[in-house]
Amino acid sequence: MKKRFLIAGIGCAILCSSALDATAQAAPKSNLKYGKYGCTATKYKGGFYEFIPHGSFTINADGTYFYSGFEKPSKGKFSVDKDGNLLFAGGYLDKGKAEKIDRPDKFFLVFPTIPDNRWTCSCVEK
Repeated sequence: MKKRFLIAGIGCAILCSSALDATAQAAPKSNLKYGKYGCTATKYKGGFYEFIPHGSFTINADGTYFYSGFEKPSKGKFSVDKDGNLLFAGGYLDKGKAEKIDRPDKFFLVFPTIPDNRWTCSCVEK
């Protein structure tokens, strides 16, 4: 009788542990910092790196963004994937992806109409 309770208890512990692991994987935690991100492109020219500003975008907790570009300011929406990357829909950054890099609050941004290969965007608000 004691063996059955022991085996049942161990089995329950294994099942409960597996269920908790599955729940944790289904809802990844995002450390996204909302606010304004300034963007620049880097170009190697004449033995030096040139940093070209390309405006900024502001991401809000409601899933919207505003791009404060120099030529085409616009609004759109964004989502965050399981890796913490930003995926843009609508506006100037439409179909773009801001890939999370190894620095806090910093992304590499690419999108279909980008004038340079990629931009580096960093949070400019404390």
